[in-house]
Amino acid sequence: MRLFIIFICCSYFMFAQYKTLDSALLNGMKQVDIILYGNYMASSAAGNYTNNLYGSNKQIGNGGYINASVGLGYTTGFYYNLRLAISFRATQALFNPNHFARKDFFPNTGNEVLGDSSIALGETFLEYFDGDTAIKVGRFQPISEWINYLTDGIWFRNGSLRNLVIEALWAYDYGRVSYYEISNFKRLDTTGLFNVGVRYFVDGDQKNYKNSAYVNAFSMFIPSVFTGIGVRAHWASNFHGRVWWIGLDLGFAGSIEDHRNIHAFSNNTFLFDTKIIGGYRNIDVMVGYLANGDSGMGSLGILGVGNGTQAGFSHAFYHNIQPFFVWGGRAIKMGKNAHLIYIASKMSFFENKLNAYIAYGATFFNGSRYYGGNTQNISQNELNAMIEFGITRTLSVIAHISSTHAGRGVPNIFELNGGVRFMF
Repeated sequence: MRLFIIFICCSYFMFAQYKTLDSALLNGMKQVDIILYGNYMASSAAGNYTNNLYGSNKQIGNGGYINASVGLGYTTGFYYNLRLAISFRATQALFNPNHFARKDFFPNTGNEVLGDSSIALGETFLEYFDGDTAIKVGRFQPISEWINYLTDGIWFRNGSLRNLVIEALWAYDYGRVSYYEISNFKRLDTTGLFNVGVRYFVDGDQKNYKNSAYVNAFSMFIPSVFTGIGVRAHWASNFHGRVWWIGLDLGFAGSIEDHRNIHAFSNNTFLFDTKIIGGYRNIDVMVGYLANGDSGMGSLGILGVGNGTQAGFSHAFYHNIQPFFVWGGRAIKMGKNAHLIYIASKMSFFENKLNAYIAYGATFFNGSRYYGGNTQNISQNELNAMIEFGITRTLSVIAHISSTHAGRGVPNIFELNGGVRFMF
């Protein structure tokens, strides 16, 4: 009953409608964070790897940097059925030998006096919501297993039909604006990317992943580049007084590539994934398996399949397709004919003041011109771990560790990043 009351209160504040423009402007939500952030990477080989074929390459090598970053954002209250959000993020390199920060932060200010710096527009959108239909126009983070980038575009969702949710997305370009990365936004060909899908809830609570069952069908495509179609199914149930829960996810998607386009992959491909997931109180564990085809994930991974940490860590853990951080999982993302076996866990203690995440997996794959060269029978193990501790209500520390090891045919990489964050 207490959780139900909390949900009703949160829904009220999220969708409180104001009849005057001043009331809507003054009763919004601010998002301000200041973070001192550092990154260190050690690699057995230097170079670049390809995230997709639109130029989202990543540098690997030996180096590190320290940044100061500030994020400012404000979301108004609803003026009748409309609200507006705007945000910015700026970062300045304080310690940056050999311009190593440029692997994560696009130096779009070109400031030669102060050194490498970057500033970008974050989530900024106009939103319409009437209780059943939601529409966003602008720059936003779609909530999707297939997307962990910000997109500039239009998003539509409707839940007016019983147990059925319809979603559609048009994305003109994509990029990332976060404390750990600021990228330039890259256009998705001449027409943009389209994504349409339906989700039918068979049983349970639509708002509770741990006690629901649904099937989801979708299509994602860029005209003259690729067409992807897929289906996903989810089932989960609480038991023993809702202290324990267990669930199963299953998904398959295929991509037909237009091989004449320079942004398409050389072969058609697929992605299959399944996981068993369950938990007790504040500890959740999943065991999963993934397999892909002749071009790895191909264009299915164009917007960053995996852990959408920008969309909120708690959401991403349950809805991800692969378990690694957005800067990890290179083998399963780009290796062809890959097979990944993994285990992952999310834990929280001391009334959510201490949160931790750990994932470990082994990937067996063949190389391609995108990652691993022409080497066959490659393997790579990977460990990702995150810990976040709230010192006070507004001050916290966060750290990520990524380590690939026991690799055969590809470089091993160790990466440590984290910082101190002040939010108010």
